Amino acid sequence: MANEAEKARSGSSSENVDRFSDLPDSIIHKILCLVDLKCAVQTCVLSKRWRFLWTSLTELNFNGTCMDFMNFLTFNRFVSRVLATRDDSNLYRVQLYSTWSPHHSLLDMVIKYAVSHHIQNMVINYGHSAIRSFSLPPAFLTCQSLKTLQLSGFNLKAFGVALPNLISLSLSHCSFTYPSDIDDPFASCLNLKNLSLRFCSFLSSKVLKISGFQLLDLEILGLGYMNLAGLLSRIEIFAPKLVSFIYKLSYVVDFSGLHLPSLNYAHIHVCAKQDKKREAYLDAINLFKGLGNAQSVKLHSETIEVLGSFPGLLELEPSPFKRLKSLKVAPHGKSLVPPHVMTYLLGGTSHANYL
Repeated sequence: MANEAEKARSGSSSENVDRFSDLPDSIIHKILCLVDLKCAVQTCVLSKRWRFLWTSLTELNFNGTCMDFMNFLTFNRFVSRVLATRDDSNLYRVQLYSTWSPHHSLLDMVIKYAVSHHIQNMVINYGHSAIRSFSLPPAFLTCQSLKTLQLSGFNLKAFGVALPNLISLSLSHCSFTYPSDIDDPFASCLNLKNLSLRFCSFLSSKVLKISGFQLLDLEILGLGYMNLAGLLSRIEIFAPKLVSFIYKLSYVVDFSGLHLPSLNYAHIHVCAKQDKKREAYLDAINLFKGLGNAQSVKLHSETIEVLGSFPGLLELEPSPFKRLKSLKVAPHGKSLVPPHVMTYLLGGTSHANYL
């Protein structure tokens, strides 16, 4: 009986052991980075062991969309308190999400704090509504430590970035409003390998130039190119190492200035306005000439419609593809492609697979 009682006491005490708190700080930090930051901060009340654990987190996710924040003021107060209490360790990632109209003071505070703590990865997302008249701090635009950057909802008066170690840049629903006939806003990002422009507007430019000697992947989605002079008329891309190019949900513009000798994959979805079908067709022909090195091509049915709108002209054009191995048309597939378009796309290659 005594042995059984002793075993019962031993089992009960083992059940009360806090094995979670016995984990190394590095493991606990990884776990806390997976939960909401507000919950991570609240762990400070668990015990003395936990009191300051959250203050050395290297990943901060400020989620203003969380129901725990009644309004912007409570969210702003929370962010300020976290930054004031945190220790001086370097930051790996900072994320700032909010659906409220942003205050410039909060943005300025978060960005400057991140830069001063050698931020490597940063996400600032304010949805689809542009942040008016906000200028990114100069120290941020020359940040030496930043490797990946995602911005959404920014109205950028100037974006002459010189981020020497930036590898990946994603801009969504951003507007570029500085006056210039030709923009080459990413030329100083010498190590940029991945660039995504989603529903961005270049409001004062006639020509958008994208230069990237190290650029491997380029995505342009829903380019909003209404500007002060009408439409952005030309896009030039100089990217000798580019292997993937995606251009979707956009009207076709003049792409005659493409230099993509290493291109492997292209995904094209363009459409034409009813009153500008001929102009769209000619621009599409120039676009496909620039994609001639692609080995795998995916086309939307609307792209096929643009190419097939002038049969007599298309029959005079040589096939642009020299190395094509795979061609896919979506969503309707092979039955949608007219014979003269098929000849144009596959005429230069005899071994391409058509899906």
